[in-house]
Amino acid sequence: MAERENGKKQITENYERQKGQYLAEGYEECQEVISIVKANVMTFATAGPFAVLGMILWILIGRYDARGFRGYDIVWFFVLLMLSVFIHEVLHGVGWSIWTRQKWKSIYLGVMWSSLTPYCHCKEPLSPRHYLFGALMPFGVLGIGIYILAVIMSSNLLLMLSLCNILCAGGDTTIACMLWKYLDRQDCYILDHPTDCGFVAFVR
Repeated sequence: MAERENGKKQITENYERQKGQYLAEGYEECQEVISIVKANVMTFATAGPFAVLGMILWILIGRYDARGFRGYDIVWFFVLLMLSVFIHEVLHGVGWSIWTRQKWKSIYLGVMWSSLTPYCHCKEPLSPRHYLFGALMPFGVLGIGIYILAVIMSSNLLLMLSLCNILCAGGDTTIACMLWKYLDRQDCYILDHPTDCGFVAFVR
């Protein structure tokens, strides 16, 4: 418990220190955060269409199998889905750490124990494009990547796993939409929000 609270304190202090530096240099702070409830609702608007398109393509290319899952497929599906929840956050860290000065040392992985939800936080500011890269890594790898593998292997199990991971990345695709307006800003830095779902943009 003490270690977890200390980690949160360090994240908040690090954020406030960098925020103060940007404000002192004349940057404008733009809060881009959403509630967990809104993020879940927006999942269907930002990631839902990709899942629907994936199912339509699956049928059109003749991979549909009316037999569905076998008994052991259901067990494997839930095991792999649970693993994907943690891999999802690790992929955020991998995507962001590529662009940070201190690499993996700038990434913090934790768990919100009240909801048993793992999360990833980047301690360094990133350009909008680099932040977007890390934000969409799970969508690309666990969603699109597994979908391609499902098509190659004609696997219903991998299909359902990929579609669930696409939907699980709905919060990320929502944040990507929020980030879109900053992508062409040259003098703009993105800080991962220390407590809420979203980010803070510092622009001149």
